[in-house]
Amino acid sequence: MIEASVGIRVFLENDSRAMAYGEFSSGIVGDEKDVLFLNIDYGIGMGIMINGQLSYGKSGYSGEVGHIPLFQNEIICQCGKKGCLETEAAGWALVNMFRERLLQGSSSLLSLAKLSPQDIKLEDIIEAAQKDDVLSIELLAEIGEKLGRAIALLINIFNPELVILGGSLSQTQEYIRLPIKSAVNKYSLSLVNNDTQLKISKLGNSAGVIGACLLVRDRLLEIA
Repeated sequence: MIEASVGIRVFLENDSRAMAYGEFSSGIVGDEKDVLFLNIDYGIGMGIMINGQLSYGKSGYSGEVGHIPLFQNEIICQCGKKGCLETEAAGWALVNMFRERLLQGSSSLLSLAKLSPQDIKLEDIIEAAQKDDVLSIELLAEIGEKLGRAIALLINIFNPELVILGGSLSQTQEYIRLPIKSAVNKYSLSLVNNDTQLKISKLGNSAGVIGACLLVRDRLLEIA
């Protein structure tokens, strides 16, 4: 439909995969060939690079790490199932936890700013954490530990050279990376994780745009 409207060749790509390719081509990746990119936002996605190539899977849906059934809970995920990683470790779970803590009487820079709990968004929590808000940092540590368990599982399976943390929650830098790193050390095999680096995205919000542009270039060159 877009091609018919604009008269230009159009390609579609998953956002997390485009972000992974952006980092691989122009970001934090150096000589590494086996790389996992975690897109931690309201949801959790993943781009997989194996031997320098994007991995798509049979139907093009590889990387749906947010829907690993990691928890025994009754929380309905966005996908309609229960117990997915996203139900306790994604941005929307963080927002729900934050709102509940405020309603229970916890204080925060956001409560001092007279923001109603129901009006608080993920961006507000990220900004509060960057200003050293204790409640934001505590909850980031909680979801970071849960993310770390999932990443430990991925490291045991893929044995990657590098895991990149991207998406909006990566803007909290060490507040999210350190609890993830601690959980990775705790839950993954040391023989495997000793060779895996854990880094924050270099391109930030630009990763997806840069990756998409480079993927289009590559595909047009392939066609040519």
